[in-house]
Amino acid sequence: MAATDHTAATTLVVAIRGWTSTGDALLFGGPGSEIRPAFIDALSQEAAARGQPLGFWVPRLEMNMFSMRSPESLAEEIVAGLDTELARWPGVKRIVLLGYSAGSLLARRVFALAHGADDRAELDPRRRRPWADLIDRTVLLAGITRGWAFSSASPAHVRFMAPVLLGLARGVGRLRRRKGDSPLPFILQMQRGRPFAVTTRLQYLKTITTLGEARAGATAPARPLRHDNRLPTTVFLLGAQDEFLSPADCTELGARPEFTYLDLPGSNHIQATWIEDPDAIDFKVRAADRPALARNAERRRRLVDALTLPQDALNRGGAVPAADIDDYLDPMDISEARDDRAGAGSAVQHAVIVMHGIRDHGFWTKRVAREIKSLARSTGRVVRAPSPSYGYFSMWDFVRPGGREKAAYWFMERYADVRSHFPNAQISFVGHSNGTYIAARSMQLCPAVRFRNVVFAGSVVRRDYPWSRLGGSVDAVVNYVGHNDWVVGFMPSVFERLGLRFLDVGGAGAYGFVTVPQTSAAPGAGPAFHQIVYVEGDHSAAVGETHWQQIARFVLEGQVPQGSTVARPWPLRWLYRAAPAVTLTFAALAAVALALPLLFVLGTGRWGLDLGALDLLAVALAFAGCVGLSWLVMRFLKQW
Repeated sequence: MAATDHTAATTLVVAIRGWTSTGDALLFGGPGSEIRPAFIDALSQEAAARGQPLGFWVPRLEMNMFSMRSPESLAEEIVAGLDTELARWPGVKRIVLLGYSAGSLLARRVFALAHGADDRAELDPRRRRPWADLIDRTVLLAGITRGWAFSSASPAHVRFMAPVLLGLARGVGRLRRRKGDSPLPFILQMQRGRPFAVTTRLQYLKTITTLGEARAGATAPARPLRHDNRLPTTVFLLGAQDEFLSPADCTELGARPEFTYLDLPGSNHIQATWIEDPDAIDFKVRAADRPALARNAERRRRLVDALTLPQDALNRGGAVPAADIDDYLDPMDISEARDDRAGAGSAVQHAVIVMHGIRDHGFWTKRVAREIKSLARSTGRVVRAPSPSYGYFSMWDFVRPGGREKAAYWFMERYADVRSHFPNAQISFVGHSNGTYIAARSMQLCPAVRFRNVVFAGSVVRRDYPWSRLGGSVDAVVNYVGHNDWVVGFMPSVFERLGLRFLDVGGAGAYGFVTVPQTSAAPGAGPAFHQIVYVEGDHSAAVGETHWQQIARFVLEGQVPQGSTVARPWPLRWLYRAAPAVTLTFAALAAVALALPLLFVLGTGRWGLDLGALDLLAVALAFAGCVGLSWLVMRFLKQW
């Protein structure tokens, strides 16, 4: 690597590497995950030729395939390293964070940590670094802002081998795990919807919003890398042929003035780092990749542009329109966006997420959302009500290990989408059945997931859910308890009563929560809590039309529902008390039905029957009948 004059450079580029499987390759790709010395040299020489010398610091990070380091600790390591490194650069007036691939998410976290962000996505002035104001830009090269996920663009061999390789990483990583390491491999913690990815997005949004408010209306000195001399900018360099990241992984929801998007034509994920002269390439290039070498100079030019040019110049030089980027992302309440009265996303005062449960495509959620928006329009407020759907979720998915956890990760990403699109809005939640679990679990996994008002209906959350330990994550809660919610009473509630804590579900929708704060909670003691016992009807009673207006008034105005409730008659009370015995009986019958074919074959062999042709036909038909019965039971479980 070429020597750098520490006194001449006024811009320090902090280059953060990506994840790798072998130290220099990702699966069967070429070099690119490491920050190669030749890569830094090429950038340095190009910038010097323009009369804009750059200084570079490349932190050494443990991010190999078997790394069990938490990304949080790696980001804090970079921040601590910068505290020391800046003493070696007396002439530095600005910092640019350059993150490649997974390193881009670390770069975003470093930006937020420098400004004092904590794990609740709040800014603590005591944690703020003195050099935070020097950060003028973040450049994301083939980067991820929302975490990674497999897509249709992922190569077949990657999708096929990934479960094996990730399983190997998990197993070997655990054998090598040291004190303080995470229970998950580093790369799995960077997936979309995981707490690190979601928290980092929310921290960034809080930081950039706070900076914008603090500098609004003030006369700012010339800071050419910033937006309007005020907001630190983010430049996305997207490989047009990236096979590991989808465009949705690389971008943020909604048009943001501090963002600039630049294409890297003819570049895949690894080739995005090929910027040195082709004659100087010191690694093996496959024949299929050789045409990409012709674009090395163009990639180098665009990357140095991203590191040095003002945002206006970048936008004039062929930046991708933000609207085109948004086409890749799910619209959030797009019908309301077409209403002129709704205004821009930044004008939205309140966003209410409406979430369905299992065995439900969520069609009713649109109607509840409409009621909420109608009430808002009648009072002149700007409100949106996103109602994203995770699709049909059967009872089989519900009891399958990991099914609900995966849904919680999905929801956390949707929450970050809402916060990104409506940065100034308060967020409330209305959920039914499994939707209540998803929200409750998300608040435990990610303290940055916070709500103003929460409505639970037909809840499958444990009755001892630790509301009081959530701090200020929720202001107020209404929990509707069904008078005849047999779905909760005879499934999740039974799991809780049998002590099956590993399933992490319970009977709050059939019996109510037992560990709840008072209805007028003191600050920090948990939310103000209200239980409606009992709503007449079954599992879906509380999300029926008669309750829509009550739900809307509570989430928007905090008005606690008032209405008729019914007592649970004594036959139901006795039946619910016997629920564990009833459920276990039916489970045993289902198990026998599923095992009938095997029992039939074993029994025939044990009896040693001497069967003729007709007898064999009868046995075959009986066996087919058993198989058919087992198949029907399985189909019932998967559909139910």
